[in-house]
Amino acid sequence: MPAPMPAGRLHYPEVTRVGQVRRRLFFAGFSVLAVLGLGTFGYYMLGSIGRAEPWALLDCLYMVLVTLTTVGYTEVLDVRTVQYAELFTMMLLVSGTGVSVYFLSAVTAFIIEGDLREAIWRRRVRGELQTVTGHHIVCGAGETGSSVVEDLLASGCQVVVIENDPNHIDRLVRRVGQSFIALEGDATEDEVLLESGLERAEGIVATLHTDRDNLFIVVTARQMNPDIRVVSRAIDERAGQKLLRAGADAVVSPNQIGGKRMARELLYPGVVGFMDLIVRHPDRHLSVHAFTLPDDSPLDGQTLGNSGIRRASNALVLSVNPPNDGPSIFNPPPELVLERGMCLYVLGDQGSIEKLKAYASR
Repeated sequence: MPAPMPAGRLHYPEVTRVGQVRRRLFFAGFSVLAVLGLGTFGYYMLGSIGRAEPWALLDCLYMVLVTLTTVGYTEVLDVRTVQYAELFTMMLLVSGTGVSVYFLSAVTAFIIEGDLREAIWRRRVRGELQTVTGHHIVCGAGETGSSVVEDLLASGCQVVVIENDPNHIDRLVRRVGQSFIALEGDATEDEVLLESGLERAEGIVATLHTDRDNLFIVVTARQMNPDIRVVSRAIDERAGQKLLRAGADAVVSPNQIGGKRMARELLYPGVVGFMDLIVRHPDRHLSVHAFTLPDDSPLDGQTLGNSGIRRASNALVLSVNPPNDGPSIFNPPPELVLERGMCLYVLGDQGSIEKLKAYASR
């Protein structure tokens, strides 16, 4: 029996074909039209010299087509009786035939090379999908999903995007490049989620346009991969608790967050701008990370001031969560005693976080 067709379709970025094949085809087609136009105009002008009745434009165009296609029909224009008409015909044969051959080669390249390149690309990417692990899946490539993909790529993550509308994927490619894998299909279908490597993924984000579809993704993802981190978008605030009960680790309401952000911009413009400068500055790549002290950490029992965290990693400790689920301690004092299992929320770039992990686990 033949193998079943995959539910999702790997999306070949349209911008690649535009840049490599269609320009050549457009130039070849324009060249053919130019030769037809110049040939017709040339015959018409030659037929108007010393003749009582000039050659008709339709006859001139017919003569050009007969000449370029070399079909061998009877000449409708008597070029032997008009000065320079035979020379013009010879020049038209040489130049027009070359342009025609170039046009046919461009059409062949568009049909064969484009399809062949796409087939090779699909085979390579499908192989990557079968082996990729620890990646993040983004369901939906709209405005919210595109922002998620952009931040994930900036953090060095491997990203697989599932989107039903190829136009959204093309816009995302123009926005962030081709550094992600695009899977064209319905993210609410189990087969598509499996094809995206859900069982080997580290996280999944549901950013579809309805809470019902996001709820379905949350339930399916939690059942297929109990260890995956699931983050969902909530359109209606009332749907947030349902998504959490269904298995989402976190629920984000863009409308609610956007409203609060607008209010803070109105009341505290300087503070909001300062936070954006720290976290979203293009040359800093800073972000807040959560780091848990391991059981064998040499920092266990030391005070925060004597731990040397800042000197070793340049990471700034913003908040601390005790291991016994006690209240969070914001802006912890230097005399705070560190304990194994304690969760530290630190500000720094990826390099600083890696240094902190190495320092706290040595």
